[in-house]
Amino acid sequence: MSAGPLRSRLALFVTVVLLTVAAVTAAGVVTDQGQTAKPTVDQPHFQPNATTVDELDQSGEIEFSSTGSKTVLIDVAHGNGVSEADLQPVVSALTAAGHTVTYHEGAGQFADSPDAALRSDLQDADAFIVAEPTQRYTAGEADAVTEFADAGGRVMFAAGPSGGDVSDVVGGLLGDASGAEAGQGEFAAVTSPLGIAYDTGSLYDMESVGSNYRTIDVTPASETALTDGVDRVVLDSPTAVVADGETLLATSETAEHEESRHSGEFGVAVRSDNAVAVGDTGFMSSETATIADNDVFIGNLLEFLVGGEKTPGEPNVPDDATGGQGAAGGQTGTGQPGGATIMP
Repeated sequence: MSAGPLRSRLALFVTVVLLTVAAVTAAGVVTDQGQTAKPTVDQPHFQPNATTVDELDQSGEIEFSSTGSKTVLIDVAHGNGVSEADLQPVVSALTAAGHTVTYHEGAGQFADSPDAALRSDLQDADAFIVAEPTQRYTAGEADAVTEFADAGGRVMFAAGPSGGDVSDVVGGLLGDASGAEAGQGEFAAVTSPLGIAYDTGSLYDMESVGSNYRTIDVTPASETALTDGVDRVVLDSPTAVVADGETLLATSETAEHEESRHSGEFGVAVRSDNAVAVGDTGFMSSETATIADNDVFIGNLLEFLVGGEKTPGEPNVPDDATGGQGAAGGQTGTGQPGGATIMP
């Protein structure tokens, strides 16, 4: 082969190599500088920052004014769905202020008469707290609580969503006796005679500024001593409460009922004469008692409880109540629920 064709082929080979290298280099430049930008998402609920919520302030402290020393009885005899820790902030605040906390456990010396056992414990008490009962009060026990309140004793009910039926109970409050007896859950037997009714189902608020849509802010519905100093209280999935007295706290208009899907303002704390009721128990726990104005509201409730003047010896214990050996439900014991008295 002559030198001329050989040089021509060599030149062609070099040209191909150079073009290939140039193409690869150019592709690298395009890859580094010409990448398609990642699409942006305009929907705010997909943005990471949108999931951040403000941390709830937990700097509060339960304080209240009171004089003298009163005895507050806490019900633990009806399968109450609260633990000792759930009520510890309340117990601690009461004892720190010089009051005595006792527990009603059940029959005690009145083995055959839970009604008489409750009456006996209420005789020595100035206030009564009932939280999340899962066992129905007997008619006699409900009468004892009513007589206690009528004699000047103070009562506080606290419970979340349960088996009550507010429509039936409201019928009872308005004079329909049949409504006061039908399917109202375990709480209605004792709350209805005092003019208070609990709804079924929980409330939520998609526009709540709490930690989630079930942790909702509620605000005062009236200016009373029980709402003094309160701007907002944080409740966890509360239930609606109504009374023939006044509404203390209510949701915003954006709150919704999980069962009926109705929206609007719902009362979640009410007062009827010597009784108050709140549609939640968690607000009193160690985790939430000091967030927002929960501590102020709890302090107002405790001041209400120890602020009454009950007639001594009420409610009376029937003469025919059977007694036996052993201690009554609320006598002095170890300082824990179970025949206990916690002294200041």
